[in-house]
Amino acid sequence: MQAEQPYKFQYRIGSADADYQSQCRPSAMLEYMQLAADRDLAAMGVTVAEMLEQGLGWMLLTTDVMIMRPARLEEEVSLQTWHKENKGVTWLRDYILTDPSGTHLAEARTAWALVDLKKRRVVRPSALPFEVKSYPDLTLGEPPVKVVVPSELNLQEHDRLTVQYSSTDSNGHMNNVRYADICCDALTLDELAAGVVRLQISYHREIRMQEQMIVERSAVTDGVVWVRGRLAAEHESIIFEAKLSLGDSPVEELNK
Repeated sequence: MQAEQPYKFQYRIGSADADYQSQCRPSAMLEYMQLAADRDLAAMGVTVAEMLEQGLGWMLLTTDVMIMRPARLEEEVSLQTWHKENKGVTWLRDYILTDPSGTHLAEARTAWALVDLKKRRVVRPSALPFEVKSYPDLTLGEPPVKVVVPSELNLQEHDRLTVQYSSTDSNGHMNNVRYADICCDALTLDELAAGVVRLQISYHREIRMQEQMIVERSAVTDGVVWVRGRLAAEHESIIFEAKLSLGDSPVEELNK
């Protein structure tokens, strides 16, 4: 008997997903990853509506995406995802994006937490009154490491932005995928041309509509650009930290 396979769905890279190079934007890939996770859980009976009825929600902690080759405009791709296991209060979920021949275009490891929406606090996995199937033997590696900007780096203010309607989701705060756009917007044309081959983002706190974010970035260091977002009203309050490895990054740096 064939073993049950993790959730997979196919889609085509549309014009809304592509950038000026006709390649899939990292944020669009993260959006499909979010959709795939929702669909995977919904197939198990864990729908967003059911979660909200229970007063529960998901909070993304860290995303680590390796991009072997950006998917191209009009390309047919397949995205597979599965819940790997729990470690303490953390839920681990992996993803593989492939082309029609089965070649890996991207691999991603993510860490999530279950949140009590009313109390705004993380709860243990046992608080979820549904069964989530796991695939502990199917893994892309260790859990993603939390991104922390090295203290010796000097980050400079790049931009200030106010969270508007278009960036928010049903929870009333900036959607996780929008942080990838903020990171890519901080890159120069030469850096964009080199391409982002690894994107690591850690989310520290939410930011809501009409709140302002200060976006800071580093110079290119060993093929890496560090990006950080701070809450303008509380300058020391970090919203997110990210590490973007560019196309000419040394192999040893990508493996860290």
